[in-house]
Amino acid sequence: MTTYATVEGMLEVLDANPELLEALRARILTREFMELPRMVLELSESQIRLESALREFMEATNARLYSLESMAAKLSASQIRLENTLREFMEATNARLDSLESAVVVLQRDMGEVKETLGVVQQDISAIKGRHVETDLQGKIHGILGMRQMRRVRVVRAGYPAVSLPKFCDSVSESLEEGRITDEEYVRVMETDLIARARRRGFDGSVYVAVEASNRLDRGDVDRVERTRRILATVFPQSEIRAMVYGVEISDEDRRHAESRGVETLLERAY
Repeated sequence: MTTYATVEGMLEVLDANPELLEALRARILTREFMELPRMVLELSESQIRLESALREFMEATNARLYSLESMAAKLSASQIRLENTLREFMEATNARLDSLESAVVVLQRDMGEVKETLGVVQQDISAIKGRHVETDLQGKIHGILGMRQMRRVRVVRAGYPAVSLPKFCDSVSESLEEGRITDEEYVRVMETDLIARARRRGFDGSVYVAVEASNRLDRGDVDRVERTRRILATVFPQSEIRAMVYGVEISDEDRRHAESRGVETLLERAY
């Protein structure tokens, strides 16, 4: 059995005999410990690969984040542009709507003025037509009454052209002064479109014919002339009083109303 006096002596022997050193290592150290350098190397290499992979992941992630941030910035800019465009559109639309509302107000005002003007024109036309009918009536009243067996026809009161025989007016005024008719009834007689006096065969007294004339006859004309007839019956109680309406047209309903009130209907085209 070999012995060594000192540690240094043993180390010199091991240095001189590497196989002994290796055998000694195998006896002293475990296999795991012997493989530790290799494991450390592999771990180091794994760590390097992991760090590399992590770096690549972080770089890729940073690249994706940068891309997302860029997209977000672009979306934000697009949203801002969209909001600006929408705001400009709304402002322009509101301005157009305000302008349109103003135009509508002006148009409504103008339409109102036009309607008012048309109303005045229509009133003027109606008045002109009414005057024409009244003028036409005076020219035809002799023939109209002549066809009804009346003679010596004379217009004693008319609005247009104006006719007012003194004797007739005096009789109406006397009835008013004596209280036989009212002021309102006096006015009604004087506002009747035409009153004629005639003679009729088989009747010794005078015949008074009251006529209301209008382009388009209605029940208002019928009722007015019927009222004139009743007033004239008070003024001239010994006379025969008749009532007529003369015009261009009348509805069937108003014609029936006239018949029910004893008012004769005369249409211009028939004469």
